[in-house]
Amino acid sequence: MCWSKRKNDPRVPTYMFSSLRLRLTLWYAGVLALLLVGFAAVFYFMVDRAVRQIADDSIEDACNSLITTLNTEKRLNEELILSDETIRETLDDFRFQNIVFAVYNDKLQIIALSPRLRPLEGNHLLPFNIAEEEIPLERVRSAVSGGEGLESIRTVSDPEIRIFVKRAAFERGSLLVAAIRPLTPQIALLSNLRVLLIAGIPFALLLSSVGGYFLARKSLQPVREMTERAALITSRNLSQRLASGSVKDELGVLADTFNEMLSRLEASFDQQKRFMADASHELRSPLAIIRGESEVSLQKKERREIEYRESLEIIRQEGVRLSHIVEDLFILARADGGRFRPGFTTFYLDEVVADSARAVRTLTEQKGLSLELRTDEGLVFEGNEQMIRRLFINLLDNALKYSNEGALIRVECEDAGDHFRISVENTGNPIPQAEQPHIFDRFYRADKTRSHKHGYELGAGAGLGLAIGRSIARIHGGDLVLVRSDETSTVFTATLPKKQNK
Repeated sequence: MCWSKRKNDPRVPTYMFSSLRLRLTLWYAGVLALLLVGFAAVFYFMVDRAVRQIADDSIEDACNSLITTLNTEKRLNEELILSDETIRETLDDFRFQNIVFAVYNDKLQIIALSPRLRPLEGNHLLPFNIAEEEIPLERVRSAVSGGEGLESIRTVSDPEIRIFVKRAAFERGSLLVAAIRPLTPQIALLSNLRVLLIAGIPFALLLSSVGGYFLARKSLQPVREMTERAALITSRNLSQRLASGSVKDELGVLADTFNEMLSRLEASFDQQKRFMADASHELRSPLAIIRGESEVSLQKKERREIEYRESLEIIRQEGVRLSHIVEDLFILARADGGRFRPGFTTFYLDEVVADSARAVRTLTEQKGLSLELRTDEGLVFEGNEQMIRRLFINLLDNALKYSNEGALIRVECEDAGDHFRISVENTGNPIPQAEQPHIFDRFYRADKTRSHKHGYELGAGAGLGLAIGRSIARIHGGDLVLVRSDETSTVFTATLPKKQNK
C-alpha cells in the first residue's frame, strides 16, 4: 500500500531508471569503464612489448658475448682454427642465469651445448627445461637464413621459448650460435598483470560508481528541494520563492531564474486580478443604470412619451459606453495574447492626424479650448488606418478631459528620420508625480472623483484610452510615452517606425 501511494505521487519517479542521479551514475560508470578498459589494454600491450623486447635484447647480447669470447679463447690458446674442445670448454664456463647456448656447424650438427642442456651427474645447476631434441633445427635454419634471427617455440613445460640464432665466421667455417631463453618469468609476470587488471577494473568501477552515485545525489539534492518547494507553489502563494543559496553555481542561477519567473507570474496574476476587478466594476455601473432605468419605466402603467424617450436615451448612452468598454477589452486581450493581426494598408499619416483633429473641434469649442495643429506633409505610413485613428482620438480625448477652460491643445506630427513622431500637448493641471507610472495601467484614472459624463462622444471614460493607445503603437512597432507633466503642460508622444516588421 505504501508503494502504491508513492507511485501515484507525480513527484516520485515511476521507474527506477527515471532517476537523474542514477542515469548520471550509469553514464559516468560507462565512460569510466571505457577509459579503464582502453587504458588497461594499452598499458598491458606496452608492458608486454617492453618485457619481450628486454628478453630479446638480453638473448642477442648474450649470443654476441659468446661469439666474442670464442674469438678471445682462440687467440689465448694460439689456435689457428677454433677447435671443438675450445668451444665446449668455453660453454662450460660461459653461463647466464636464464640463458643456455647451443653451437652447430653449417650442417646443423651439434658441436657443443651448455651444461644445463646436457645435465651431468653431481651438477649443482638445475637442468634447463628444454631438451636438446626439442630444439627445432628447421626453424633454427630459417632464423639464420639472413645471418641472424629470432624464433619462438612451445614445449610441454614452457609456454614460450625464444631462440636467437646468429651465424659466426671462423677459419674453420661458419658456426651457428643459438642462445635459448624461456619466457616463463615474463609470462608469469604478464599473467599476474592480467589478473590484476581484470580484478582491479571491476573493483575500481564499483568504487567509483558508488562514489559517483553519492556525489550525484549530494549535488542534485538542491534540485530535489527546489522540486518539492516548486510543487507547493500555486496561484494562491506565488509570493513564495526557492532557496538559491549563497554559492552562485548553475543550480543557484537556475533558482534565481525560477524566482524571477515567479516574480513575473506574480505581477501578471496581480495585474489580471486588478484587471478583472476593475473590469467588473466598470461593467457593473452601466448595467446597473440600464437595469434601473428599465425598472423605473416599467413601474408605472402609463408614462408620457418624453419620459420614455429620456429613459431610452440614458439606456442608449450607457449601452454605447458598455460597447466601447467591451470593444476596448477585446482589443487589449487580443494584443496581450499576441493574436492581433491587423490588416495593414498604405495611407498618409498627416491626413489621419488632421482628420482626427477636425473631428474634435466642436468639442474643443464647447469646452472653450483652443486647438493648434502642425504637421509635415506627405507622411506615407504603412499600418492599420482605423487603429492609428483610434490612437490619436484617445490622445485627444485624454487632452480634452484634463484641460481647463481656455487651455491650449497642441498637436504635432513630424518626420523624425527613421520614424514618425506625433505629440499631443495640453495645458492644465499636471498629473501628480506619484501617479505618472500608473497612467498606462488599465482602468486607471488620475482623477478618481470624476464621474461618467453621458453623451461624451470620444471615449467611455473607463480608464482604457492610454492603455489602448500604447497597445496600438506597439502593435505597429512603436510606443507611446509620457514625455512630461508639470505646471506648464502635459505632453504625450507616440513614435511609429516607417518600416514595419511583418
